[in-house]
Amino acid sequence: MGNELTIQKLKNTEFPNLYQNFMLHPNIPEKDIISILSVAIYLINKDNSFFQRLGYRIIVEYCNKYHNYKPLYEIAVNLGLFPISRFIEEHYIDNKNQTFFTMWNDAYAEQYKMGNMLLTNQQYELFHFFNSANDQDISIIAPTSYGKSELIINAVEEYKDRKICIITTTKALLLQTKRRIIDSGANNGKKIIVHPEMYNPYDSSCIAVMTQERLLRLLKNIPDLFFDCIVIDEAHEILENNQRSNLLATVIIVANKRNYRTCFKFLTPFVSDPNNLKPRFMDLNLTSFKVNEYIKSEKYFLHDLRKQRNKSLYDQFMYDFWPIENYPSQKSEAEIVKEHSTKKNIIYLNRPKDIETFSMSLAGLLSDVSSNSALNAIDNIAEYLQPQYNLLKCLQKGVIYHHGSLPDVIRIYIEDLYRHDPEIKYIVTSSTLLSGVNLPANRMFILDNRKGRVSLRPEAFRNLVGRISRFSEIFNKNTGSLTMLEPQVHIVFGEHFPHNANCHDFIKRVASADKKIIDSVDNILLEQKEITEENKEEITSAIEFIENYENGIVDNYSERYAATEIGKSSIMNDIHEIDIFEHEKQMQAEIDSFRENESLIDNSDLLLFMIKKVFIHFLSKKASETIRRLILDDACKFYAMMINWQIDNLPYSEMIKLLIEYWKGYLASNENSYVYVGKWGNANILGTHEKTYIDLKTLDGRQLVNLAIVRIKEEIDFIANTLIRFIEVFNDIKIIDESFYKKVKYGTDDPEAICMIKNGLSTNLAILLVRKYRQYINIDIHESSVHYDKILLDAMDKENENPILLFEVKNCL
Repeated sequence: MGNELTIQKLKNTEFPNLYQNFMLHPNIPEKDIISILSVAIYLINKDNSFFQRLGYRIIVEYCNKYHNYKPLYEIAVNLGLFPISRFIEEHYIDNKNQTFFTMWNDAYAEQYKMGNMLLTNQQYELFHFFNSANDQDISIIAPTSYGKSELIINAVEEYKDRKICIITTTKALLLQTKRRIIDSGANNGKKIIVHPEMYNPYDSSCIAVMTQERLLRLLKNIPDLFFDCIVIDEAHEILENNQRSNLLATVIIVANKRNYRTCFKFLTPFVSDPNNLKPRFMDLNLTSFKVNEYIKSEKYFLHDLRKQRNKSLYDQFMYDFWPIENYPSQKSEAEIVKEHSTKKNIIYLNRPKDIETFSMSLAGLLSDVSSNSALNAIDNIAEYLQPQYNLLKCLQKGVIYHHGSLPDVIRIYIEDLYRHDPEIKYIVTSSTLLSGVNLPANRMFILDNRKGRVSLRPEAFRNLVGRISRFSEIFNKNTGSLTMLEPQVHIVFGEHFPHNANCHDFIKRVASADKKIIDSVDNILLEQKEITEENKEEITSAIEFIENYENGIVDNYSERYAATEIGKSSIMNDIHEIDIFEHEKQMQAEIDSFRENESLIDNSDLLLFMIKKVFIHFLSKKASETIRRLILDDACKFYAMMINWQIDNLPYSEMIKLLIEYWKGYLASNENSYVYVGKWGNANILGTHEKTYIDLKTLDGRQLVNLAIVRIKEEIDFIANTLIRFIEVFNDIKIIDESFYKKVKYGTDDPEAICMIKNGLSTNLAILLVRKYRQYINIDIHESSVHYDKILLDAMDKENENPILLFEVKNCL
């Protein structure tokens, strides 16, 4: 044991200087090259994974620097990294240099092929493990690019004649997953349901792709529904302490109660202990597979624009910063990104407001693009939204930005443009990228070390970094390159890092090679979360919700049950902002009074009045500021107006104009010029802690347009995700007019348009297709299915419909 190699012992040799010179300088003496390669081979043959990775890093660096890939070829063969060895054979070993050894290895690697994919040894073992554990509860811990999407497809193929649900964390991933399943043919032509009301209770089998919110509603709508298999994608999100993570655990617990034989498959890029994923109140015996091989070896560059104003290479094995060059004092973040960019670049920022501001700064340094696809996209988006949209200025320079406040169809449209147009080189994005959104990129720039209100944890940082140089890009026969085995990550310490941040400490904490992932189990509904006096009230509330939603889950339950119709319906619709048990009698009294004095809710003003009277008056202190504002009459009037716009099927461009007119009218009739704009605010008034208000008088016309675009998206989401839960309660207890309820929920009461909306179309497009192109569509309302004739696109094109609408239809074909 005393002679065992340690990093400290290695640092006390000549190795650090030799290694540093090798990494920093393009040419070093041949004797030093021989020495460093000898050390690399020695390290790769150690049992310690840290030293193996260091040795591998040296080999990859040598091969890329000197274009001699023989050492990497042999290492790749020995480690089972067959995509690397095959790429070297195809690109760096010509026929005259082929040997029996290379031909034998090539033939041997054939057994690791799956379709068009050549797998690494651990990828092969991963797929074998997954396919041999069809009826078992399992967890898969594998980095980005290791084929989790293919595992989902395999699960769908296995369970297509039974009932399977894929839980995705976002609506964007929901549609992406559905598209992949259809393209693979795994569903064998069967309908994939993505909306709770698409489910047909008479079907003996079911393929569902749902967010946890949609799955909760589906389980509520069909009390006897159960699944044979549930796949939880991005499963690490269950660890967090927020409402969506709590809800994810809840639907798993309820599904297990419905069928204790349900197989659960947890897929995640990182978790240190799979047992930390286990929810309470269920007997889950997880068998796990964890990928521990490594193909990529990242290079981390620090650009310190605050104090030292220099560029350095951080070595994750030596935990050291090696200076490379000094910067003049006027160097900006945007200049750093432009100077160090490559073909496709991801720029990470935390706040949407910063994302848009930086994108404009970067665009100001770049030349105009000339591609027809980009120029056409600019025209199409200008018509769909407004010509003054800042995204268009950015697009003109090859930059797009990407965050949760972009209109959904625009976000998907520009993602596709970024994928396919080589002149669109930059995407500036937030942590939405951490939720499984896959975009091509060779280089990453991190301009902020936060995710939300907290610093990026090591696992989130590695997940983010894993989004660049995906296997499909590295090993692409035509455009791939083994230089992408060393993806560059540039951390730019400038104006967007917190003022008190220590960039060196941050990088060491998240990027060091020996950094162990330690799970932070914060979800009260997970087995491993300790119950203390501080969270006792929280677990009681969670238990009450679960037991009231699905009786019989909690053994020896001794807490409260809802006693009124409004109480029971509120729980079934996930009204978590109110202590239902404390206030349900008062809430029921409001409902009884309404029934005595009114008929049905049939207009938006009355709807908001009743939401305020029945729910908002009873909100807990933990409720968000956004929903608490509904205590104000002006806020209720505003949302009544927004609902009317949706009922009238106004196009986005028209809503932008109307919202700006509303703001101008507000300015003219009020001494107070501040309005609530959420995360886009720069002032805190009315005693709020966050800067969620903005002074309208300070904004020019272009700024108003851009603020209107994001606020309309956020307000539509607020209605669809928050207010709709209250509206569903009113529908459950039958105090809302059915036609009006459908118009609020879907934007129409036309059953054919509603069927298309449930199948993924936007409201405006669904109504357009019903009114104008009905002959090209086969709609089965009973089956909740829609099939489009392929000539529909030609018909729409002849009518000069906006290509964004054609793009949306194309995604549904």
